[in-house]
Amino acid sequence: MKIIKKYKVFDGDFSHFYITEFEDKTGAVKKWEFLERARDTKAVVVNAYHENKIILVKQFRYPINMFSIEFPAGLIDKGETPEATALRELLEETGYRGRVTSVSPPLCTSAGITSEIIYMVDIKVTSKSNQKLDDSEEIEVLEFSRDKIKTELPEYLKVHPECSLDSKVWAMFF
Repeated sequence: MKIIKKYKVFDGDFSHFYITEFEDKTGAVKKWEFLERARDTKAVVVNAYHENKIILVKQFRYPINMFSIEFPAGLIDKGETPEATALRELLEETGYRGRVTSVSPPLCTSAGITSEIIYMVDIKVTSKSNQKLDDSEEIEVLEFSRDKIKTELPEYLKVHPECSLDSKVWAMFF
């Protein structure tokens, strides 16, 4: 496999759409379409927990036209570490403060369609204050029992058909 050419088809504020021409193992030239975050931005996904609770958020996501039950998450600002971003995003989205207990290596999220790289950051919650949401955000904080999430979360989804479950949550707990 050899990349021959990559060109931008669409240039948005937050993402870009590219086509890559590549030579496959037989020598044939083919094309692949994908999305890339603007400014080579990476993101964090926060696995926050306290006592026997897991913190998730319910947030409307325009690409799927429904709510998503997911981990708190956000983009890493220039010069910021994944740890600092995770603490900032946890406070903004949930009002919780905590301490980082571990950080994953860089991870791809859906390598067939996007170049997105994330870090999974575990945070032990230490205190609670108020959310600090952007005007464009409407986020509901959800808490599930660590011991019962495999039954509580499917029950929640049955009662809330307007919600989809993020694949990272499924992979972590099911």
